[in-house]
Amino acid sequence: MQRVSPWGFVAVTVPLVLTPGMSTAVVLRNSIEGGTRAGLVTTIGINTGSFCYGLLTAFGFGLALQRWPSAWPGLRFGGAVYLMWLGAQSLRRAARPSSMALSSDTSRGPQGAWESLAEGFMTNVLNPSIATFYLILLPQFIPPGAPIARTALALTAIHITLAATWHSTWAVAGGTLARALATGRPRQILEATAGAALIGLAVSILVH
Repeated sequence: MQRVSPWGFVAVTVPLVLTPGMSTAVVLRNSIEGGTRAGLVTTIGINTGSFCYGLLTAFGFGLALQRWPSAWPGLRFGGAVYLMWLGAQSLRRAARPSSMALSSDTSRGPQGAWESLAEGFMTNVLNPSIATFYLILLPQFIPPGAPIARTALALTAIHITLAATWHSTWAVAGGTLARALATGRPRQILEATAGAALIGLAVSILVH
């Protein structure tokens, strides 16, 4: 039985984690809207989605999905549409100055927390990059003879630790920026920029 060295996996994973994508954009968007706590709850949802993909890989579903490549365009389209919907919400808020006051970290309540959690989870479940990472790339780091499920879950834990740290940093940054630009014209510009970025990212997913 071969032991798995995690360093090669970390060397590949860190640049991927640090590259801004769907999950980073949604964490930033939610922390701008609802403060640092909303961003952190979104981070939990995002990495719960990653864990689900890790489970699929650990128990062989990744190999099954690779045999049906027609699933990938559907996943890409679903992720892009979801990002467009989130972006449109931000643009709508930017067009309504009366709704620009920033929610405090504690004022959103359980419903707002569940919404942030669900948005984070759906973002990663519909993220073609995350699906590719877990179902195609991660299995390449499982050496012959190693226990597949245990090794896949160990690599999943490494990825989630790195990603959660990075997303939490963005949550704090977004919450801090939102408090500094909480009302008025700066707040509108912040929301409009976030919405445009999400829609631009959705378009780039569709055309690649």
